[in-house]
Amino acid sequence: MDLHIVNQRVDQALADNSRAERIVIFMAIAIFLIGTGIIVVAFFWSVNAYVGSGAVLFQGLLYWPIREILRLRRENLVLQTFPVLISILPTEGAVTETIKLLDYIRK
Repeated sequence: MDLHIVNQRVDQALADNSRAERIVIFMAIAIFLIGTGIIVVAFFWSVNAYVGSGAVLFQGLLYWPIREILRLRRENLVLQTFPVLISILPTEGAVTETIKLLDYIRK
């Protein structure tokens, strides 16, 4: 196994994750700003509790982007340490760790 090829693929995966992470962070910021704006309008400007309650529920949608950001960061950490771990392990250990990594990524 050529370690240079593994490093290139890991670098490509990290670049892809970085792009996805930026998109998810933008989504989280957008959801937060829209929800905050609706809450301000609902409770302070039009004094409408129904719209305000809907905005609070809308803010609950922040759970998904935050969960995705944390998952991407975990995957980045695993991908960054994988080539170093494989290079220092004996063959049997490298195979075991590769299988664990593939199982982790497939989830």
